[in-house]
Amino acid sequence: MKAKKALAITLSAALAGLVSLSFCSCDWFSSVSGGKGNVDGGKKNPYEVATDLGYGGNVGEWLSGAVSSDSEARRMYEEARADGYQGTFLDFLKELNWSTATDDASSVAAAVTSAVSITSEFSVYNTSTRRTESAVYAGAGVVYSLDKNSWDAYIVTNYHVIYDAKSTGREEIEHISDNILVYLYGGETAAEAMAASYVGGAMDYDIAVLFIDGDKTVNIVDSSGTRFTHENGDVLKKSSARAISAADSDAISVGQRVYAIGNPKGEGMSVTSGVVSVDAEYIDIKSSDEKKNLSLLEMRIDAAINHGNSGGGLFDKDGKLVGIVNARSEETGVTAFGYAIPANLALSIAQNIIDNAPSGSRGALRATLGITVMTADSSSVYDATAQKTYIMETVTVQGVQSGAAASALKAGDVFYSVKVTSHNDNERVNKVITRRHQIYSILFNMRLGDTLEITVSRGDELVTEKVVYSESSQFTLFD
Repeated sequence: MKAKKALAITLSAALAGLVSLSFCSCDWFSSVSGGKGNVDGGKKNPYEVATDLGYGGNVGEWLSGAVSSDSEARRMYEEARADGYQGTFLDFLKELNWSTATDDASSVAAAVTSAVSITSEFSVYNTSTRRTESAVYAGAGVVYSLDKNSWDAYIVTNYHVIYDAKSTGREEIEHISDNILVYLYGGETAAEAMAASYVGGAMDYDIAVLFIDGDKTVNIVDSSGTRFTHENGDVLKKSSARAISAADSDAISVGQRVYAIGNPKGEGMSVTSGVVSVDAEYIDIKSSDEKKNLSLLEMRIDAAINHGNSGGGLFDKDGKLVGIVNARSEETGVTAFGYAIPANLALSIAQNIIDNAPSGSRGALRATLGITVMTADSSSVYDATAQKTYIMETVTVQGVQSGAAASALKAGDVFYSVKVTSHNDNERVNKVITRRHQIYSILFNMRLGDTLEITVSRGDELVTEKVVYSESSQFTLFD
């Protein structure tokens, strides 16, 4: 949903972690993560397995801890509970006199300093005039990282914001804009423009990463003919820009308030608010090159989303990123259907792109398993303490083909948890699997040399299988 800023040429556009875990004092998890344990037979969801292994709390409390609700207030509440506090989460908020409205406003005010607007220029052949002309489109993005020594920065946005299927392409990367400008909130003028370069992207997931070189000199002329010359770093140094702080998007619950910060109609950064309508679903959509039908994991929201919002951040009430806005429904009679790629998936892909860039790759490498998975059962769980409703699925191995994990897993295995450890024993991810889509996000966290530990319930046992990813053939490239 990039917005066109110049030329009356009709161009169609796709409408379109690192995950920090907190298990909220669930001691049962560490006791089963390294080997075998006894569980009752049958296909049990992770909570039922945890109960067999000695967890004594109710399903809502367990699931809230497993998916990690990581707001500041929630963390304070968990600390208070550890010290003996007996009240509910709502009681705790009331005792703190926690002001939701004030908290939201201050958090959103901070979040806009992590937001950017983006313009991408393309050379497009106009069939009417039979000439190649310039078309400029507008979108948005978020500051993924910012180095305050070099004043270099990485920006995450949508792939379709910086790609146009009908452009002629003047660089070696055909159809990617070779003139991308980035603007910080409150500095959307030529005098504050920053030049960005394309690092890489994954078209099939609608995620792209841009790089702002702090030393790069920008020469730009505004609409009045005035020329501005400055370095990218000069703009960043005098700004309040900061990198996003990400929440665990798996902890999002239906009805939770969210804020979309983008660049609607290319007229400057703005904020809209709404609630989460569906926490995770797959939608069918055309790829940016209009050649493939994609099925994308999305979070549905009812905040106002317009052309130009693409690539912008979706933030929770604490100002933490929970998604990258990329789509809306344009079906007649349908309103308030906006979509965002969950942050866990979007940022896992973004970091993957950055890590692989030095090797010359322009895309993201996803680890393969060699199996198919399915949801055998699904139900909703209400946690009265956190006052959230979650969906919990029983995720099973449907079939085994050939690939990295094919020899380790068997049809009928039920996923319990997945852990990713780097070659130097640093833990990248350690997550209980309560939803099928979590597995695909985790696979983007894998790197060559990493070890994948998959704990499954198999019959009456809890079994942990380890797979070392030692060959490049164990990965699939998305670019």
